[in-house]
Amino acid sequence: MRVGIVGSGRLGSPLGRLFAAAGHDVFFSDADPARALAAARAAEGRARGGEPGQAARFGDVVVLAVGWEAFPVVVAELDGTLAGKIVVDPSNPIAERDGAAVVVAVPDRLTSPQYQQHVLGSEVRLVRTFNTKYPNELLELGTAGQRGGARADMPYWGDDDEAKKAVLPLIEDAGFTAIDGGGLSEAL
Repeated sequence: MRVGIVGSGRLGSPLGRLFAAAGHDVFFSDADPARALAAARAAEGRARGGEPGQAARFGDVVVLAVGWEAFPVVVAELDGTLAGKIVVDPSNPIAERDGAAVVVAVPDRLTSPQYQQHVLGSEVRLVRTFNTKYPNELLELGTAGQRGGARADMPYWGDDDEAKKAVLPLIEDAGFTAIDGGGLSEAL
């Protein structure tokens, strides 16, 4: 599968490495092109780096591995490129304030991915997953699962059943046991 990663930092880099190790074609991108290229080099396999718009056009599935507060800005910068795409949202409503993690209030009593779906628009097929493990755990747990060790559970949520089915192999290939959590209204 072709996977575009928008955001090659603490979360996007390990996810892309797991996907590349499983044989998927991965296109890393970042606001800092050097970080995207470094992530591609670290991934080995079929990985390359470039700009966010390129990654969004490249991917059959696009992972928006950006901070929760940056999400609307990045979606606006991609300017419709995600229409019709399956988008994986691994973000949680957490921001950094004065060096500390702070929970951000989600507007309109929505779950975080319901709000992200609103930001993306109805033409984007959102699946929420890879948000229940700390970024530093993802690579370690996924690699262990890929190598035949114990597999950690990885829940996923979405309102589009076909999109969920398309993301399921990515979760499994990344070394996790996929657990269907239901719709976006039920998501963590």
